[in-house]
Amino acid sequence: MLKTYSGIYNFQKTEKIASIGAGSGVREIIYSMMADSLTIHLEDIDPVCLQPEKLSLTIRQLYQIRGQTCSAFFIPVRGSEQETGLPSRFFDKIIIENSLHEFTHSNEMLASIRGNLKKDGYLFIGELVARRKGQKHQGCRRPLFTEEALFHLLDSNGFRFVEKTVLDPKHPYDRVYRFALK
Repeated sequence: MLKTYSGIYNFQKTEKIASIGAGSGVREIIYSMMADSLTIHLEDIDPVCLQPEKLSLTIRQLYQIRGQTCSAFFIPVRGSEQETGLPSRFFDKIIIENSLHEFTHSNEMLASIRGNLKKDGYLFIGELVARRKGQKHQGCRRPLFTEEALFHLLDSNGFRFVEKTVLDPKHPYDRVYRFALK
């Protein structure tokens, strides 16, 4: 996982990162091993997901497995369905992985995220895109975005497409998109 995503996210020492819909933060803890001294805000609307005691334990366990010392700083943040609750113009990179299709207020959330990014920051969206209109996510059963609908949503909310990466050629609909502010 580190190898695959390090080339996509390309984290640099001391960057400020946010993950929207971070859940328990496991992926973000693994990502923190890519560069020293990252500050990572883990945002979710579910207060159970980011309990500090569980987060601390997971950090210790994952870093112990890797035989590394953690230099990252993790900040759990409870957002809402319409607002991230994150600082303005603060982040170098914001990540949304496998959760944009679950947003009930995607326009409001993207406006909030736009305000959280530094002017030269990037928004990364990792989503399984629909092969056909109306296709649903297997887990949550919510509709997936077609690539066209995803681009339209981001464009209409002040983002411009930069690049996409297919994570595995055997699964070409599983992609990470990078967007910048317009």
